[in-house]
Order: sequence, then C-alpha cells, then structure tokens
Amino acid sequence: MWLAALLGVSTAVAQSNHVYILTGQSNSLGAVKGTPATAEQLENYKSDGLLWNGNMVRNTGERFEKSPSWSTVAPQLPNYVGSLCMGPEYGFCSIMQRHKWHTAKADRVAVIKASLDGGSNSCWLPDAPGYKSLSATVKEALAALQGRYQVHALLYLQGESDGTDVEITEAPARFLSLLTRVGKETKKGAIKYAVVGECATWNGRENKNAAGDTTAGLLGDMARKKKNVGWVRTRDLTKITAGDSMGVHYDGKSQITIGARYAYAIATLEKLSFPPTRNDDPQAPLTSPAAWWGGKAPQADQTATWDVAAANVAEEKVEKDWSIGGLVVDDPFSGQVSLCSSNKNKPCLIIGAKGIALKKGDLSIQLPVTLTGDQSWKLSEGRTLTIGSVNDPVKLDGVACISVKAEPGTTLELHLSELPQVRWTLPSPLPNAKITISGKPAQFAQEGEYYTLSSE
Repeated sequence: MWLAALLGVSTAVAQSNHVYILTGQSNSLGAVKGTPATAEQLENYKSDGLLWNGNMVRNTGERFEKSPSWSTVAPQLPNYVGSLCMGPEYGFCSIMQRHKWHTAKADRVAVIKASLDGGSNSCWLPDAPGYKSLSATVKEALAALQGRYQVHALLYLQGESDGTDVEITEAPARFLSLLTRVGKETKKGAIKYAVVGECATWNGRENKNAAGDTTAGLLGDMARKKKNVGWVRTRDLTKITAGDSMGVHYDGKSQITIGARYAYAIATLEKLSFPPTRNDDPQAPLTSPAAWWGGKAPQADQTATWDVAAANVAEEKVEKDWSIGGLVVDDPFSGQVSLCSSNKNKPCLIIGAKGIALKKGDLSIQLPVTLTGDQSWKLSEGRTLTIGSVNDPVKLDGVACISVKAEPGTTLELHLSELPQVRWTLPSPLPNAKITISGKPAQFAQEGEYYTLSSE
C-alpha cells in the first residue's frame, strides 16, 4: 500500500478539483534526504489528493520531472540528490481530506507543485527562469486537469536564501507581486487566498538587512495585516539529521506537520468548519483564543484537539481554571500532550461529557480534575493516560461514571490526593493500571456492575 502511494496511481475524474499552487525553495521542495517520513507516517497520512510535479532547478528553471502528469500525492520521483523529495503537499492533502474540506461528493484537492532546489526571492521575479517555469507549470497542469476546477490559494515557503538588503526589504512586496502574477495564469485571473510559511534558519542564524529586519519577520508582519493571507510557523519543528551540513532542512515528519498547518490556515481563511484544534503558536496561553486555529478556543461543550499541526511544546501551561467538553489527542507532533500549571496555585481542568479520547499519542494531566457528568475515556492501543504523579498527586472530583474503553497495551495511571466519588465501568480490571492515593498503592474494586477505587 505504501509502495502504491509512493509511485502514484491513476485517479478517477473528480467532480470538482480544488487547486492549490505550492512554490518556494528547498523546504517547499522537501529536501528531506537522510530523514524522510517513515512508511508508517506515509500510511497514516495518505490521501486521495492529486499532485502535479513541476519541481525545478533554481538557476535554469529546468524541471526535474520531464513528463509530469497528475497522480496521487506522494514523495516525488525522479530522485533529488540521491533521495526522494516530500514537501508540505503530503500533510496538506491528508488534513484537507480528514476534515472533508473540498473533498466531499467526489471532489478532490489538487496541488500544483513547482518548487526550486534553493535560491532567493529574486528567482520569482517576472523575467527569472524560476518564475517562467512556475508560470508554464501552472498553465500546463491546469490544462491537463480533467473535470472542473477552482484555484483557491498560493502556498509559499521561501526566504532562507534571501541575502541582499533588497531581497530582504522587498520580500513582502515581491511575494504580493508573485501572488498577483500567478493569479493571472488561472482562468479567473486572480487567486483569492495565500498562505506564507515561516522560513527556516541556518543552524539558528538568518540574514538581516541594514535595518535589522529578516525575511521571516517582514513576511509575518505582512501576513498578519492582510485578511487574505495566512501565516504558519515552522521553527519549533525538527530538521534532518543526515545529509545536511547547513542545518536548514526540515525532516519528513516536520514536512507532514507543515503541510497540516497550511491546511488549517486555509480552512481559517476560507471559513471552513473544524473543531477547536491547537495551533502552531508555542507561546500562546492555552486558555486564550490565540492558541487555537482561527481563534476558536474550545468552550465547555466542545472538545479540545491536539493533532499533527499542534505546536511542538513539551508542556502546555494552563494559567486559570479551564472548562472544556473533552480532550482529543490525535497524533500530535511531539507524540504526547502534557497539561501543567503555570503557577503555584494549580488551576482546575473541568472536563465535560465528551470525555477523553487518545487516538494516537499520550496524555498527562498534572492538574486537579473536575468531571461534570458521565463520560467515556477511549484509549487506543499502546496509549497512556496519566493524571497526577506519585510525588505530586492531584484531586479527581465530581460525582460521575467513567466508562473506560481501553484497547490492548494501554496504560492508565492515577495518582490522586484522595479517593474520588467516581464510578467506573471497565472491560475488565485493567492489567496496566497504576494507581496511588496520597502516595499509597490503590486498586479498582468491583461493586456490582461498577468499579470504585480502593486503597485497602
């Protein structure tokens, strides 16, 4: 199945194709070299999205793929410097499909990819070979696309190699000019939206102009001022560990995350529907709208979701009592979510009837927990749910019944300060349960059809 995704397969004609144009330099290309996405990651994030491969050499605009065609999105062949290329397109198409954004009723997302293997923003000036190749690729790809189509947005990830004062200073204006020119290559003559990605640093360093500005800073400022331009962060993500002495290229897992972030940015711009989902800002206070895509902070009747697009933070700091309908952990970049207090007076996490679902990834709650009704805790295979710790137990409050649905290999750790007023329904006594009350061992005790916690 992975091989089929890798090679690309012919696809049926979509009812309508929703087109996104992806361009930029090497992190748009996806020069993942020695650290590509794993076969499991490719399988987890596969989709029916379409890809047109127009990747090109920066100095000449010559395309790597001599006979491009529409195929299922996949790491691109032929090889780039001895390894496959995979940029944001893979994760982008996956998240678009997961949320059914433009993928219902036989519709498909289609990405025209025309990225360079390096180069400054001068490569996208009107007479530059890079732009000429991009222009030709867009026209060729749209002409070959079967069925109706609509070009929605330009996805741009560039800036690492902007080195001159002019290139840095003019980065926003050059991008907006590019957006206008690419739009004219489409049948409607304009592209309504764009998303700009934060360019990487070179081992933590980046070029500055005479005023001390950087391309990333100027592009970010521009995007925040434009209602039709989105901005996604990248610098919290990991880079490749082999084949790159420059310290600039993101690895395959990070590329999936960058693509997912582009998808949420698009959904925000286009006002598409999605549940409250943690965004890419690692500095935003968790209980503020700034920490959630589109400013949609979860309310007391809504779940709070962490997935692959979430900010890569070791601990999520909660600064005040937080009431949400439930928690969903669905394969966040870090692999786990840890909710901790930002101050000595621990705030309370109030969880509503939607409960907890660990689809992929672990959850650690180091806060007092109040339950506001009967709920279900669903733990997928191999997942761990931890509340409190042996050295710092917390209170689990609320008169409720928790139905635990645990697949094999799951672990439930409860380190509580006192016996809770909670009834439990379990598939059976959980073999991997680790429970303490005030530091002393405790266990589940069956009482009729329910279980309770006992420290005797």
